[in-house]
Amino acid sequence: LFISEYAEGTGYNKYIEIYNGTGSAVNLSEYQIWKITNGGSWSEDTLNLSGTLEYNDVYIICSSDPSVDSIITASADTTWNKANWNGDDAVGLAKLGVLIDAVGTDGIDPGNGWSVAGINEATQSHTLVRKCFVTEGNTNWITSSGTDSLNSEWIVLPENDWTYIGYHWLCQNIYVPGCTDSLACNYDSLATIDDSSCIYPTTSTTSV
Repeated sequence: LFISEYAEGTGYNKYIEIYNGTGSAVNLSEYQIWKITNGGSWSEDTLNLSGTLEYNDVYIICSSDPSVDSIITASADTTWNKANWNGDDAVGLAKLGVLIDAVGTDGIDPGNGWSVAGINEATQSHTLVRKCFVTEGNTNWITSSGTDSLNSEWIVLPENDWTYIGYHWLCQNIYVPGCTDSLACNYDSLATIDDSSCIYPTTSTTSV
């Protein structure tokens, strides 16, 4: 199991999505969601999960505030009054009391949010979706967040983008990241979502 999607939207439009890519159903009673605030230590707040998560399915936890967007609540499996993170609050997935995946890290207050895929403060006012090559959790936030769109484990989507809530779209090959601009040198006709990797030709003038 690992975190497949993280959203930090306006108001209480916050959720985290867990994906089961293990090949079989998983008993969620062994798992917890952890949250820490403003550079604290794991784990200040804990949500014990329950039920069974089938293979290739997702489990969504969102805020319990009544103002949450109906698109989110319709997909959510459970609510949590601590699902009110801002960009500088780390959220993690733990199994039997051991952290196995996280967005952000403990002991560090990044200010407004952590950078992801080269996008400044991307854990604030964005939705993060895990790339398909990721097959397990990663507690090393430096390698998970990456430094650009190519080495990051995440695709960064705009604020309040709930388009892919409810299924781990990248691993189901429904959408393919790449350069979608036909004017770019590395245009990918198979790509269905732009991952900011486009490379453009440079122009120069030569005097005769």
